[in-house]
Amino acid sequence: MSAPAASLIAGATARVEDFPVAMAWSPDGATLAVGGGEGQLFKLNVSTGDVEKIGEHAPGVLELAWQPKGELLASGGQDGSVQLWQMGAAQIAPRLLHRSPRWPAGLAWRADGQALAFTSGKDVQVFAADGNALRTLSGHSVTLTNLLWRGKEELIAVGNGALFVDRVDTGNVEEFLLEGTPLTLSLSPDMKIAATGLADGTINFRYINNRKRSRMSGYEGKVQQTGWSANSRYLASASTGASSVVIWDFGGKGPEGSEPLQLNAHEERVESLAWQGSGALLATAGRDWRVVLWKPGPGSRKPLDIQLLDGPAGMIRWSPDGRRLAVAQTSGTVRFFSVKAV
Repeated sequence: MSAPAASLIAGATARVEDFPVAMAWSPDGATLAVGGGEGQLFKLNVSTGDVEKIGEHAPGVLELAWQPKGELLASGGQDGSVQLWQMGAAQIAPRLLHRSPRWPAGLAWRADGQALAFTSGKDVQVFAADGNALRTLSGHSVTLTNLLWRGKEELIAVGNGALFVDRVDTGNVEEFLLEGTPLTLSLSPDMKIAATGLADGTINFRYINNRKRSRMSGYEGKVQQTGWSANSRYLASASTGASSVVIWDFGGKGPEGSEPLQLNAHEERVESLAWQGSGALLATAGRDWRVVLWKPGPGSRKPLDIQLLDGPAGMIRWSPDGRRLAVAQTSGTVRFFSVKAV
């Protein structure tokens, strides 16, 4: 018996007085943090749409990361700093973790929520949840732009022409050729494959354990969107020059030598894509005012649902439990949808 299809049900709508550039869900899925390009930070009630301004990270927010199983929100900003905010308490000033002339990037909590990592120029900074510095990882040959945890002691980082595997416990840094300028970094949930979207219209796949790598081309522009399905079988991708979503299937012998699955429901560029964290659904949002729900798979190319907004869509993020989807528009409107099986 096949799994039921699903649709998106419109819920609360919120509006922030800034253009959203970063979003992060609370672990319980009740709150969404939104950071603006002009530096304002907001806390949104998912059920009611109520908005509370919690402070500013001037002159602009770059990234947000909410602590798993916790109440700390990390923000990286254009002032070169990373700050920690207590989201469960009112009127408490944020704690400054780090400041540098370089913009921080790749803000990422470890899965247990006890360590936070980010890049600063050619270094990786690692802090404990209590704000104490744990380690600075140096030895990278290029400025780092993206960062992800791989388990408890490893970090994957990329910069122009290089991918690095860092060991937090030993400080060891291992470098691999990337052959391009990275725009994205996505690690499969089984932690076996790092996928990087490149500015030259290709994707680089690096198999971490056996050091194998491959490269997929044919995109019409820069590959600015990549994301893995929860079961590590599918990698979704989108480029700046196309309205389609390209799905690579890593089942069986893998994608090498095979044709990808192309999903076509958008009429303009796809601005964001996101897989349900523990499910099989993929959501995409585009400049064509559309939010599209999919369930990709062999022979499955049709959308499950299409929601039309009142303007171009920007970022989309699934709640940790996969039951809700947040959609941010450049106008400052944030819309919440719930998922309903039909």
